[in-house]
Amino acid sequence: MRERTRRSAVIATTMALMAAMACASNPRPGTYTRLIITGSEIRDAGYRSAYEALTHHRELIIFEDRIGFRGGNDSAGLFGRQTQDYYVPLLVVDGDFNLNDAVTTLRRIPAEEIVSIRLYHQSMVPPRYRRPGAEGGVIEVNTR
Repeated sequence: MRERTRRSAVIATTMALMAAMACASNPRPGTYTRLIITGSEIRDAGYRSAYEALTHHRELIIFEDRIGFRGGNDSAGLFGRQTQDYYVPLLVVDGDFNLNDAVTTLRRIPAEEIVSIRLYHQSMVPPRYRRPGAEGGVIEVNTR
């Protein structure tokens, strides 16, 4: 009887584990899940600019003229939606703070020139980038 109960428990645990694994969401092909994107990954995926590469990152939401990290709450309704909040990151290109429109700048950076793109959430922003405007995080683009 004890053996039977133990076997039933093992089977139930295995079934629950299999169900959990089946329900886990996988990213779409070509969707970045890490916080560092290399230039070779961008070129291999066929993207032509930094903007195109970032439109496929799970952490970001990009509209025609705005960019933001998902999950913020201090800028509610920023993009006209009340259901999802966003943090607006600061763009840094080759160590220089971008004071222009971030989306336009990202569109002008060709994929061939990109070495890497790194995303820093609010708590991960390195000291060299901490300044007013970086509370929403930082997108760092390094080019050749």
